[in-house]
Amino acid sequence: MYESGIKYWRRPEEKANQFLSWKRSDKAFFASGACHILAFTFTYLHPDRNLTLIHIKPKGKFSGNHIYVLDGEWAFDFNGWTKEKELLEITENTYKKIYPDWSYEHIVITEDLETFCKNNNHRPPAYFAHLPWERTYNYLNQFSEKPPQEV
Repeated sequence: MYESGIKYWRRPEEKANQFLSWKRSDKAFFASGACHILAFTFTYLHPDRNLTLIHIKPKGKFSGNHIYVLDGEWAFDFNGWTKEKELLEITENTYKKIYPDWSYEHIVITEDLETFCKNNNHRPPAYFAHLPWERTYNYLNQFSEKPPQEV
């Protein structure tokens, strides 16, 4: 079952100090604070595939931004592969438990990483405690490059 990134929210001191944020587990790092790095890197590693970057962008001033890769019905993020429908349902239900009025826009990202970061107030790679590329590649290596076959 899909696990919402809300479990891995950064504490205020981790948001303020990138070295503390960097020390979190890989799963926590890519669930909260670096999901955009993971998703963009995945697409850059597979330019020949018809992958779409999706931004769950909360409406209003709520928390809950999340970036993932879409390959048809399957979504890829810090959990690995999950049906997009399940990812969206669990994400929405989890956030609505904390913020009853929480809702979001489902946005297809068409810009590159640097532009996306600039336009959406996301941390660009150079502003992490360390450049995230090696950590991202190592994390991606534990997952299949393609979604599971449907039975």
